[in-house]
Amino acid sequence: MPRPHPPDITGILTGLDDGPVPAEAGEALFEAVYEELRRIARRLMNGQRPDHTLQPTALVHEAYLKLADSRRVPWQGRAHFMRVAARAMRQILINHARDRSALKRGGAWQRVTLDEDVAGRPDRNLELLELDDALQRLASRDARMAQVVELKVFAGMKVREVAHVLGVSPRTVDNDWKVARLWLTDEMKRGGD
Repeated sequence: MPRPHPPDITGILTGLDDGPVPAEAGEALFEAVYEELRRIARRLMNGQRPDHTLQPTALVHEAYLKLADSRRVPWQGRAHFMRVAARAMRQILINHARDRSALKRGGAWQRVTLDEDVAGRPDRNLELLELDDALQRLASRDARMAQVVELKVFAGMKVREVAHVLGVSPRTVDNDWKVARLWLTDEMKRGGD
């Protein structure tokens, strides 16, 4: 039995730039990207504490609503959409962590790793809020390196996928990933001083 062709996400996104979004176009886009967004959300939630109040499905829906509300974005295709979606999910988790830690002084920290597997080894865990701050500092020094980290850690993309999204070679992604991990680890140890 032949595999069904994946939907033309780029075509749908291009149509969204042409003015008001018809309901069927929004539904078609959501159906086309839903499973991939769920994969990203599951990966992100995998590194969270077991009693986390946000579930992957809720994370997907919240991120999608955020994306659907940003009509001014000139979408450049599927890869661009997924990169923005991963960033939206990251921001939702960070906002959730900030809200939660504001409620409990210093409590309920979110953990992620700089390993390729977000669940990672416990000795490589880092605080999500600290990582976000360090990632912002890295972005001010080297935006591409910060994007590499964001796509690998938060979107769960492989080297080839990141290379495709950023328009660079896999070797460049590998090099950026190695340097960024070292820089972030050092930055987190120093506490951003």
